[in-house]
Amino acid sequence: MACQGHLYSNHLTDSPASLDIIHIILGNESCDLDSVVSALCLGLLMHSQGTRSSCIPVLNIPREEYALKTEVTYFLSKNGISEDLLTFRDEVDLAALHAAGRLRLTLVDHHALPERDRPLYASLASVTPDEPSAVAVLDHRPRDAVAAAAWPRDCEVVINVVGSCASLVGERILALAPELFDAQVADLIRGTVLLDTACFSAQADRTTPSDTAIVSACEERGTGHASDRSATFEDIIAARKDVSELTALQILHKDMKVVRGLPLPGMPLLVQDFLQRADAAEALAALCAKHLSDAAVVMGMSFSGEASSTLRRDIAVYSAGGKEQPAKTLVEALQKDESLQLVERPCALPGVSLFDQRNTKCSRKQVLPLVQAALSA
Repeated sequence: MACQGHLYSNHLTDSPASLDIIHIILGNESCDLDSVVSALCLGLLMHSQGTRSSCIPVLNIPREEYALKTEVTYFLSKNGISEDLLTFRDEVDLAALHAAGRLRLTLVDHHALPERDRPLYASLASVTPDEPSAVAVLDHRPRDAVAAAAWPRDCEVVINVVGSCASLVGERILALAPELFDAQVADLIRGTVLLDTACFSAQADRTTPSDTAIVSACEERGTGHASDRSATFEDIIAARKDVSELTALQILHKDMKVVRGLPLPGMPLLVQDFLQRADAAEALAALCAKHLSDAAVVMGMSFSGEASSTLRRDIAVYSAGGKEQPAKTLVEALQKDESLQLVERPCALPGVSLFDQRNTKCSRKQVLPLVQAALSA
C-alpha cells in the first residue's frame, strides 16, 4: 500500500493534458484517524478496480495542520506511510475540477458537505460497469436528510451505523478485492476500529458485530493479535493525548467540525482541564473570530487507566464577546436533551457554560444534530 501512496501523489504532478477524470476520495474535516485510514484504504480499492479515472485520497485539511493530528501522524508513520505520500485539501482545487467537469467525488466518513462545498454534490461518483466499487458515500453516522436531498439519484450510498467507518471499508475490500487486504491494510484498519470503539468498551457502547468481525479478519492477516488489542489502543490514545507541544488554539483545531459556521471542536482532554490553561480564553476568542462565529461548542473526553477503565466526557458552550445568542439557545437545546445527562459545573471563565456529560455513550455524532437543529431554529 505504501507504493500506492506514491502513485496517488504522482497523479497531482501530471500535466493537466495527461489527465481526464480525477476521482477524489475525501475524508471529513476533522481529519481523525478513521477519516484518514478510510480514505486511504478505500482509495486503494477504487484505484485497483477503476479504469477511467485517477484515484486520489485527500485529507480534508491543509498540509500545515497535519502535525496537529498527533494520533494520525503516529499511527501512519508506524505503518509505513510518511507525510510525503499524502495529499491534502489545499493541494487540490476541487472547485476548479468540478467546474471543468473532471471531478468524481466520493465522501468517506461523512456525507454532509459544508456550504462552500455544496456545489460538489453534483460530482458525486456514480457506479459504472468498469468501476463497480465507485461508491459515492460511505459513512457510519445517521443520515442527514438535507444532504441526502442533494445527492444525485444515480449514485450508490452506503450508510450503516457501526463503530468505525473503517469497518465498512474493510468489509468492502474483503468483498470486492480480498487480495488487497494485506498486513499493512489489516493493521491500519484494526487500530482504527479499536480506537473508535474504545477497544470494544461496553461503557462506550459503540461496538457492533461488523466491528468485531473486521478486527478478527484483520488479525488473521496482519501483525496484531487479540491478546494485544489493549496495547494497540493505549498506544494510539497516548499519541492522541500528547498535546504537550501544542498551543491552546492548536488543541481546539486538532479535531474540529464546523456546523453552520459554528466551530465544534473535540479534545483528547476534559474541557475543565483545558480551561485551566493560561491561553484558553484567548484561544476560544480566536477560534470564534476565525470562523466569524458568536459561539462555539467544545467537547472533551478522557480515559483513565486501561482501555476498559473509566471514560469521562464534558461539554462547554462559549459565548464570544459576551453575546447572548446563539450561546443561550445552544445551552437550552443541550440541557433539554435528556439523553446527554448534563450536569452544570461552576466555571470562572467569562462566557463559558460548562457541563459534565454523565452519559458517556453520547459522542459528537449525537451532539452535532442537536447543535444543527438549534442553529436552524
